[in-house]
This record gives sequence, structure tokens and C-alpha cells, in this order.
Amino acid sequence: MLSEIEKNGIRSLLEQLSREDLISLTDTVTNRAVQVENCKDAIEAILSFTHSVKILLRRKKVRREHVFQYLAANQVFVPSTADKQQLIKKVMELWELKAKELKTDVDQYGDASVSSTSHGFQGGVTSIEPASSTTSPGNSPSPTLYTDNYGQKYAQQWAPWFYDLLKQCGRNMVTPSQPHGMSDWGEHHFWSDAVLNIQVTTHNENREEEYKGAMDVSRRLFSLVVRESIYLHPHLDPNGISGSKEGDKVTVVASGTVNRHSHYVGLFRQAFSLERDPSYNNNYRIRCTNLVLCNTDYLPAPYQT
Repeated sequence: MLSEIEKNGIRSLLEQLSREDLISLTDTVTNRAVQVENCKDAIEAILSFTHSVKILLRRKKVRREHVFQYLAANQVFVPSTADKQQLIKKVMELWELKAKELKTDVDQYGDASVSSTSHGFQGGVTSIEPASSTTSPGNSPSPTLYTDNYGQKYAQQWAPWFYDLLKQCGRNMVTPSQPHGMSDWGEHHFWSDAVLNIQVTTHNENREEEYKGAMDVSRRLFSLVVRESIYLHPHLDPNGISGSKEGDKVTVVASGTVNRHSHYVGLFRQAFSLERDPSYNNNYRIRCTNLVLCNTDYLPAPYQT
């Protein structure tokens, strides 16, 4: 019988498959005992008839890139040359680790801590101060309820808004001399003393960049899309987007895949420190952001400010 951790992991992984592939996989796993018409029912049927995680992950419809991207969304970075069997082994290790962490939480704090999202902040996030966010799309989302999991809820609204806004720059084909164009992108989303750190790791080279000031930070991120056709695609589940709130600040962390034009070239992880600005209708601006591009087959050119 599958554990809840395994079920949740399989759901996240299978959500990457197309409807056609999911229905085909359902027919295979259930031996056509169940007829489904939509993705949700297909996934639940697959879960009900699956007794071995390894056998399921080895199915042809679950391709190597599905497993690779699932690991990336969970901040498990593996060599781009790893084969599918090696990736499956990493998935099994990840779920075993999560099971141990869950058991530790329950032993120490009881069941109430199980739903906590704080585990999403391992690995370098503590080096960036938490902060708050922006307002509704056009400015950025602004939830009104300050609950214990406010940071996580806010992050899951703010991150898709941010990356969609950045993608619009490329879709609108605006020029660097007109950074707003039809998009609301611009330096007004950043504090005047904002800082951007970029770390790029390829198979042959490591490089770091740093930009300071709202204009330079805004233009560097803008240039990734418009000049270099680099698009960041965050995984939209809690494993790909996490958030925490401390006082009037919120930290948002996103991870996912990097495409150049429409071709996959690597993985990314980005942390944001957002802070409320009373002079900006009490909305949130980006104070600091760290972007890591890794396992990438493309090295972005340094931007001349």
C-alpha cells in the first residue's frame, strides 16, 4: 500500500503527463478495468491500482524528463546526464527522507505540525531576509487574511503573477529602451536599493553576477527574456513554490525549469525578499532576489548596465 508521501509525489509527477498519456497509462495499470475521461480521475485510478512505485515510474509513459523535473521542483539537483533509473532511485531516496522528517515532526510537535510548510526553506534561503509582496495582478496579489500559513498562500499567488509578468515582456517583444511596453514590468516593483544576485552553473563554467538598484535589477531580469529568450517556468505546486512570513516581510522561493525559446536548457531556483512600502500604497516591493541557474546548457551573456 502506498504511503501518503508516495501518493502525493506520484500525483505531482503524473500531473506533467498529457491527458492522452494519462488515459493510456490508466489502461495499462488497471488492465482496462477502469474507464476514465479526465486527468484527475486517471491519476486517482492509477494510484488505486499501483502497488509498486518503482514499477509505475519505469512505465514508458512516465518519461525521464518527467522524473527529472519532479526532482528539480523538490530542489534535488542531479547531473543532466543521469539516466531514468538513477533518477528513480533519487525519487525513492527523497520520499524516504520526507517520511523520516514527517515522523520526526510528529514525534516532536504532534500532528498539528505536519501541514507546516517550513521545510520548503532548506538550502540557502536563510541568507535572504524574508519580506512581503505586491498587490493584485497589475501590481501583484495581496491576500487579506494573516493566517499561520499566510506566507505559503501568498507565495503561491505571487510567484505565478511575477513570472507571468516577466514572460509578457518577451511575448510583447518590447525593447530594452521601453521596459514597460504592454507589460507592467518595471523598476517600480523593486526597492530603490534592490539587489539581484545571479549564479550560473554550466557543465564547463561557473559565473556570478550582481546588480544593485531598481533600474539595473529590473533591466537585467528584463534582458534575460527579451535579449536572450530565457524563460523561467516555476513548478506551481507547494514543492516548487514556498513562502514564509516574518513580521511585515515574506520570503518567496520558486524552482522549476529554464527554457531558451521553447527548448529546455536547465533548472532554476530563485529566492525573493519582499517588503511592504508605505509610500507605494502599502504594497510590497522586491528588496533582494537570488537567482541560481544550474545544469544549464546555455550561459546567459553578462548584461552591461
